[in-house]
Amino acid sequence: MSPATRLRPLALAAAIIAAATFAAPGPAAAATGQPGVIAVIGDFGSGAPAEGEVARMIARLRPGTVVTTGDNVYASAGYAALVGAYYRPWVTAQRLFPATGNHDYAEGISNFDTYFTWLKGRRTYTTTVGDITFFVLDSQAALDSPTELARQRTWLKSALKTSGARWRVVVLHHPPYSSGTVHGSTRAFQWPYGSWGADLVLAGHEHNYERLVEAGLTYVVDGAGGKDLYRLGSPLPGSTARDDVHYGALVLRPSRTTLRGEFRTASGRVVDRFTLHR
Repeated sequence: MSPATRLRPLALAAAIIAAATFAAPGPAAAATGQPGVIAVIGDFGSGAPAEGEVARMIARLRPGTVVTTGDNVYASAGYAALVGAYYRPWVTAQRLFPATGNHDYAEGISNFDTYFTWLKGRRTYTTTVGDITFFVLDSQAALDSPTELARQRTWLKSALKTSGARWRVVVLHHPPYSSGTVHGSTRAFQWPYGSWGADLVLAGHEHNYERLVEAGLTYVVDGAGGKDLYRLGSPLPGSTARDDVHYGALVLRPSRTTLRGEFRTASGRVVDRFTLHR
C-alpha cells in the first residue's frame, strides 16, 4: 500500500507518580474471553452511539485484555458511565489498562485515579499480558512539565532496556508521528524508542487510524474509539495505512515469534493488517 493510500469503504498536569509493574490477575482473564487477544481503543469515552458500536464489536471478539490510548472520558458523566457501562467485563476483572489523555485531566485526574483502583494511583506503569509488556506513559503530565518529561523519558529508556519481555509496546496519548489535521505529530515525544528496545508505539489524540514506520519502527495512531472523527491531511513520508472514516479499534495477537495487529471497524471489517516478526 502506498504512503498516500487512504482506507475508505470502497477502497481501503500532575506530577508523575512512581512507576510500577503489574502482575495481571490470571483467572480473571477467562471471564472476559481470549487471553491471547488484546483490544486497543482510544479517544472513546464520549457516550455517543459510536462508542457503543465499537464496544459491541470488541465484545464479540472477546479479548482477554483492553488497553486504551487515553481520553477515556469527555464529559462530567464520569468513568462509570463512559467506561464501565461499555467495558464492564474488563473493568470488573481489572483487565482494562488505560493511558491518560488531556481530557482525563480536563475532567479531573483525581477521578481517573479513583476509578481505576487497580492502578493504585499510578499513571506511568507497565503491565504484562502473556508475551507482551505495555509501557504506559502519562503524556499530558509530561507536556505540562519539562521535569516530568525528562523523568518519564529516563524511566522509559531504562524500563525498555532492562525488560525481558518478548514484545515491548509503548502506549501514550499524544502521537509522536501523525498526519492528522487537528493535532498532528508531537515532537516532544519523538524519542528513539526502537534503539531503547521498543517493538511498537501506540497513541491516540488524533481521532482516526494511521500506521506509520519511522526509522524502522512501527507507530500506530488509534483514536477512533467513539468521539467525533478527525480528517487526515497530507501523509507523512512514513505513513503506510490511513483511515479517517471508520470508528474502530486495534486488535493485537502476540506470540513467541510474531506480533499481529489489525484495525477493525465498528462493523467488524478489517481495513489494515500488519505483522511484526521476532
